Amino acid sequence: MSCTLHRANVVAILKREHQAARTLRDAYRAKQKAEGEFLTHEHDFRTSELHLTQYLSVGPATGRFLYACARSINAQNIVEFGSSFGISTLYLAAAAADTGGHVTGSEYHASKAAKANANLVDAGLSGSAHVIAGDARETLAAIRGPIDLLFLDGAKELYFDLLLMLEERLRPGALVIADNADMLPEEAGFLLHVGEGSDRYVTSLIGFYRGLVSLSVVLPQG
Repeated sequence: MSCTLHRANVVAILKREHQAARTLRDAYRAKQKAEGEFLTHEHDFRTSELHLTQYLSVGPATGRFLYACARSINAQNIVEFGSSFGISTLYLAAAAADTGGHVTGSEYHASKAAKANANLVDAGLSGSAHVIAGDARETLAAIRGPIDLLFLDGAKELYFDLLLMLEERLRPGALVIADNADMLPEEAGFLLHVGEGSDRYVTSLIGFYRGLVSLSVVLPQG
C-alpha cells in the first residue's frame, strides 16, 4: 500500500515548512530576549503577535505520530482544532489521502488558514483536507459525525469546550489527540474529563521533544 507521507512533493513541502517554523521561532525568541520577555503560550490567541505570526506547530516526530494514528484506524473523518500554518494538517492530510478520508481543519486567523490551504495545494493534498478560518466553536459546530480522529492543538483553554461540543459525534474507537497536554491542569477540564476516572476514554500521556501529547481512545457506551 502506498504512503503519501513519503511522496516527494509532500516531503519537500514539509521540509520547507518545518524550516520556516524554526526560522520564525528563532527570530521571535531573539526579539523577546532583547526586549526582556519570554516565549510562552499565555497570550490571547485572537490578538497576540505570537498567535498571528508564529507556526506554533508540531515537530516531525509528532507529525509522523499523527499520520500513524490516522492510518492505524483507517480514519475517514478527521477534525483538527488549531491548524496554524498547516504543518499538522499536512501530516493528517497525507493519511487521509491514503485512507480515502478527509481532514477539516480550523484556524482562527484568516491569513494563517489561507497559508495552510496554499501548503495543501503545494503538496498536492488539497483534495484531502481544507482549513476553515474563524472561531472553531462556530466553524466546527456543524461537523457531521461519526468523527474518527479529533486533533486538538489550538488555544489550550478551549480544548475542553471543543471536546464537549464534538463528543457525541466521536465514534467508538475514535482517537482524541491533544498536543501540549503538559500545559493543561490535571485536576480540571480536559485532562480530568478524559483521565483515569473516565468511563468514556482510556488515555495515555506520551512524551515528545517539546512536551506531552494526550492520546485518548473513545470507549463504547452502554
